[in-house]
Amino acid sequence: MAADIPATPSLLRGPLAAPQDTLSRHYRRLGALSRMLRFRVAASDSWMDRQAHRARPARVLGIELDGDVRAVLELYDLGDGHAEIGLSVDDAYQNRGLGRTLFRAGLRAAREMGVETADLFFSQSNRAIMKIVSEVGAEIRDQQGDRWASIRLV
Repeated sequence: MAADIPATPSLLRGPLAAPQDTLSRHYRRLGALSRMLRFRVAASDSWMDRQAHRARPARVLGIELDGDVRAVLELYDLGDGHAEIGLSVDDAYQNRGLGRTLFRAGLRAAREMGVETADLFFSQSNRAIMKIVSEVGAEIRDQQGDRWASIRLV
């Protein structure tokens, strides 16, 4: 683990201040491959900005390091005890355990919201998220070239 990464990153719970601006800054720092793995499309900065400003997550969790939010988990409440999760980590901060830490915190936050099942859609080539969702016993299905993971929380 790099010296600048705390052993236990502080988690920003609840809605972040100006969540759409935080999401926009974070999304813009994602490289082409990270954008493809997270959103399953090759996306321009303007597309990322539109995505961030349209986003209406019920909760946003983040890990702040070096003066900005470097990893983000979005929880979208779909009703009836069901939610969708979006997760991404700045390229320069990947492979340090931030995604795993944030994902586990996101599942706790989802349970606190009363969520019974959480879904995550991701690219088949996203090995990191595949490993993370497998660790929590997700049901994983292939879906039109992508993957869908469903996690039972109760």
